[in-house]
Amino acid sequence: MATWAYAALMSLMHTLETILQPSQQLHMNIIQIESLLQKVRSLQEFLEDYSHRDHEEMAAALGSRIADMARAADSIIDYHVLDQILARFNGEEAESSTGFSEYIQNLIEEMEDLFETEVTRIKKATRPLEEARPLIDFSPIGSSRLAPNDHNTLVGSDEKLIEIMDALTGDQSNREIIAIVGMGGIGKTTLAKNVYKNAYTVQYSDIRAWAKVSQKYSARQIILDMLSEIDGREQESDLSEYQLGDRLYKILFDRKYLIVIDDLWSIEAWEKIRAFLPDNSNGSRIIITTRDLNVARQLNSLVSVEMELLDYDQSWMLLRDKVFGKEECPSELEELGKDIAIKCRGIPIAIVTIGGLLAKSSKTREVWEDTMENLNSIISSGDEGNCMEILKLSYKYLPIHLKTCFLYIAVISKYRQSIPNLAWSLIGEGFLKPIRDKSLEEVVNEYITDLIDRNLIFVDEIGIRGKLKIHGMHDFLGDLCLKQAREENFLAVIDERNLGLATARPLDILMQALQKRSTTRVYASRLIVWNLEVDEDQLSPMPFLRLCILKGQKLNSLGYRFIDAIPLFWCLQSLVVFTSPGNRIILPSEIWDLPQLRVLFSNMVFLRDPLSPHDRKDGRDPHHISENLHSLVGVIDFRCGEEVYKRAPNLKTLQVIYAPQSTPERWDADFSLHNLVHFHKLELLRFHSTGPISLNHLSFPLSLKKLTLIGCHLHDMTTVASLPNLEELGIHNCTFEGRMWRLVDEEFLELKKLGIGGI
Repeated sequence: MATWAYAALMSLMHTLETILQPSQQLHMNIIQIESLLQKVRSLQEFLEDYSHRDHEEMAAALGSRIADMARAADSIIDYHVLDQILARFNGEEAESSTGFSEYIQNLIEEMEDLFETEVTRIKKATRPLEEARPLIDFSPIGSSRLAPNDHNTLVGSDEKLIEIMDALTGDQSNREIIAIVGMGGIGKTTLAKNVYKNAYTVQYSDIRAWAKVSQKYSARQIILDMLSEIDGREQESDLSEYQLGDRLYKILFDRKYLIVIDDLWSIEAWEKIRAFLPDNSNGSRIIITTRDLNVARQLNSLVSVEMELLDYDQSWMLLRDKVFGKEECPSELEELGKDIAIKCRGIPIAIVTIGGLLAKSSKTREVWEDTMENLNSIISSGDEGNCMEILKLSYKYLPIHLKTCFLYIAVISKYRQSIPNLAWSLIGEGFLKPIRDKSLEEVVNEYITDLIDRNLIFVDEIGIRGKLKIHGMHDFLGDLCLKQAREENFLAVIDERNLGLATARPLDILMQALQKRSTTRVYASRLIVWNLEVDEDQLSPMPFLRLCILKGQKLNSLGYRFIDAIPLFWCLQSLVVFTSPGNRIILPSEIWDLPQLRVLFSNMVFLRDPLSPHDRKDGRDPHHISENLHSLVGVIDFRCGEEVYKRAPNLKTLQVIYAPQSTPERWDADFSLHNLVHFHKLELLRFHSTGPISLNHLSFPLSLKKLTLIGCHLHDMTTVASLPNLEELGIHNCTFEGRMWRLVDEEFLELKKLGIGGI
């Protein structure tokens, strides 16, 4: 429940910060809102500090209370804002009610009381635990803390074993680190054990020792484990960490050793013990296994081996060996066994778990078919290697801000959403913690990169610019997180057919929607609409919509109904419209007034100019600035008048398409593209024209990093070549004047990529 409470607090914090923006012109007690924001931040910081500690049961009720309080406040504030927007839209005076002010004050006092009583109690109760916490062992149930002596089948890692052995016995005389990286249960420890027990390794090293670290570690215990392995006897328990470390250092000094440090979760654990492992330039080696790629990078290892999921043949080989050993598999079970192996999705520990069960069961088709049908539940409940517990650790010890992100991804990863869509969703839900001098899009990328480095999500496809295109999550991790999300009422899937997702707030409304299988008639706060193909009469008002993705054949008529409601979409952050060829959507001037709009993404959309100050009749600030707007994509015949560049000073991405009816002489007057130079933060410009437009009509800002020109007439490239920050240039289907393009040394100083096609 702490994760859901944190998500609810972050969303409420985002709402309050938006209200406090001067451009909102909302009639509220600003001092009251600032006071509430301060209380919300205090609770949010408390959850960040304490959510990972050993008091989950103690904090469960508090988390539930915080979540209910925050999501109720978020909805009530949203509706109060909507009342003011409706009043303003109807030409009435927008006022803040006395009842709303009293509610906010009561909420502030309730949060103060919560902090002074429950939060303080938990802090006091956990302090003694922190001071006297014993080492907690997270080794798989039934296994030894140190390297066991049982047989460990190594499948699909022969090349990795050879690579490690080469590094182990290479010419480097310095003490070197060899890192083995991969998700939980993928076989890192098995590979390390095979190296550790290899006959050549035993002969090569004077001393070997194995220590398991895990998430909650004690440097003293790690050193004790090493000493016990080396001496074969119990160590003196009254010695300090430094005294034990000094003893270890003296034993290892001047001797060639191999140390395996298994399951390292943080670089801090390594820093606490590295000083006791001497470097005598005699070829000593340290093998470290970790789930976190970022930890491996910080080790500055000689070799970093990344474990991969097993393929079809490798999975069946491992399952067959686990079930039958050296015996043959009966022919009537082979195909079914291969299907079971495939369903384990390449995770060795899952295959071993199922193999252990099948090895103890009757070798009949009925048993194997039943295993196939109930495979996920068997893995979840079985104790052979404690598969799900190993995987669950990866989630359990995430920082709470990444837990929120990870649970959200678990729900939508089954639909294989692209990274940009995922970013829009996370921003729309308000789950992100702002970081100074970084956009929310940059924060999202940091979250996702962190999860990738921890081997919790993976990338299936890399774009031509090296950008992440598709993300995914292993099925078992996804199932684990979906179960966790349901337990915490974190998310509700409204309609899997139409991929409608919404935060579970208010939950009763969403449950009704789930029963009715409807995505379009839900008046829930923060509804996210995914790939929604609807008829005209299905669109209901959704004033708290943050992300809307619309596509289909009827978007023309539907679009006009949606357009009429544009001024009411106070929460809208990302609008994505895909329409069929020849079916153009025209967005009204009010789109520029949406206070939270960040992205407008389309294949073909017309965007009307913002209203000039003397044309405004709605009482809004005539000089309103769309501070959040950073991307306009797929805009046809974009007009770059003075009101436009003044309204969107933070625009970073602009992709425009021109199919002009104007003569070249009318271009400047009709489109004012010389004003592009006033977008001082623009980094990416994609300019596509169906007619040969001369560069004389365009002026580029110095901030440009990526420029694509399609269908232009090029004769003098000086204006482009002199852009000081340009890194990528694409020229496609353009006409050139002259037979040769001559460059000088002072041009394209930062260019890293040049693409030319269709000339």
